[in-house]
Amino acid sequence: MIYDLRQEMFARLLRLPTATFDQNSTGHMISRLLYDVNQVMQASTDVLTVLLRDSVTIVALIAYIFWLDWKLAMVIFLLAPVVAVTSVVLGRRMRRISRTLQQNFASMTHLLEESVRGHKVVKIYGGLPYEEHRFAKTSNITRQQMFKFKVSSGMSVPSVEFIGACLMALIIYLGTSMTQGDQMSVGAFVSFFTALGLLFSPIKRLTRINDPLQRGLAGAESIFGLIDEYPESESGTHRQDSVRGALRFERVEMQYDQTERNALGPIDLTVEPKTTVALVGASGSGKSTLVNLIPRLYDVTAGRILLDDVNLKDWQLENLRQHISFVSQEVLLFNDTVSNNIAYGSEVNRDAVRKAAEAANALDFIEGLPHGFDTLIGENGVRLSGGQRQRLAIARALYADAPILIFDEATSALDSHSERAVQQGLERLRRGRTTLIIAHRLSTIQHADTILVMSDGAIVESGDHTTLLQQGGVYRHLYDTQFATAPASEQ
Repeated sequence: MIYDLRQEMFARLLRLPTATFDQNSTGHMISRLLYDVNQVMQASTDVLTVLLRDSVTIVALIAYIFWLDWKLAMVIFLLAPVVAVTSVVLGRRMRRISRTLQQNFASMTHLLEESVRGHKVVKIYGGLPYEEHRFAKTSNITRQQMFKFKVSSGMSVPSVEFIGACLMALIIYLGTSMTQGDQMSVGAFVSFFTALGLLFSPIKRLTRINDPLQRGLAGAESIFGLIDEYPESESGTHRQDSVRGALRFERVEMQYDQTERNALGPIDLTVEPKTTVALVGASGSGKSTLVNLIPRLYDVTAGRILLDDVNLKDWQLENLRQHISFVSQEVLLFNDTVSNNIAYGSEVNRDAVRKAAEAANALDFIEGLPHGFDTLIGENGVRLSGGQRQRLAIARALYADAPILIFDEATSALDSHSERAVQQGLERLRRGRTTLIIAHRLSTIQHADTILVMSDGAIVESGDHTTLLQQGGVYRHLYDTQFATAPASEQ
């Protein structure tokens, strides 16, 4: 069951909308798959066994007690509500504390993930005391909650034992009076008292399982909360094996969750097939938002986007993304071989992998690695330089050979020499493909068919490089500002 839960959670996790990942920390997501599922484990094994076995024992003993003397047996039900109320009150408290513990463990996982991933920044900027304080604070809150949970858990069994002792004393008093009045034989009373004594062991065991049961129930709430999350909206049925690459934006608007104003739009734009469109503008102007809408990493708030005259929402999501290659400024590589990273999501074709690496100007450094294309590159390519990681990401996009290419600051981590070599490869690749390029270096997009200048989520200027320079507007200002301070090698 635990295996099935984890598989179902992971499958749903991969299909959640990008906005969900924006709103939840990585540590919180990981904690739900690891810590919360473990809470269910004991509740689904030991608790289930005790619950079934001892419940049957209790029912059988109570039936036997009633058969011996139903009047005396009714005394049990005078104190039964007290036991039930005590268990319910303590159970609710333990479940509430368990929910808090889950959140605290998620916070601890998040802090650990941040500190490990950012250990260089922590060391260089003297963040060791700050991180130790943050972790100690979270860890101490967890300790306090765990202490409260153990106190509540520890109170349950003594409470039942105290109530049981009172019940036994009352039964002895009443039973003695009944035997003296010949209302019950001594043998029947001994049998009754013995059965009553046997009744408390399974009751105590059932009380003890309240601890793992409440943990499991709290964990189950979190688990099924994730499983019940809405996945990416996928109602489309349209499929095509190949596309021309014609894109059209019609009054497109985009607003992120928990924000009051549009990040983009309204946008009206037509991208002709097999052309190159460059997007420039200040940070926060909406360039990345616009290109993220094409593979439907986010959905439009208003308007629509069409690929080959078909609304993106009408496409099957998997089929739509097969026609798109995407290289973002945040390079992500996997702890796998070079060849598996380049061919990620596809079968590895060694010749095609080599050609993609060569086009991305990555072949020289790959062949210099200890095992060439079979070299493990570590977590997120930690054994490579920033420029080398960027070139592998570009090689991955080249290997996919998609008709639509999106480059979001794809050459930002490259030196001038490597950038020129990659640009030559990109020039060859762009022929016959629809390409959208986001760039801050204007020197890299001067040969684009169309340059869009964006500001505050809107397109303020449009045209080729020469036309925009002659207009003397925003693009001209960006160009003059950049090249006035640029090294001679970039001009």
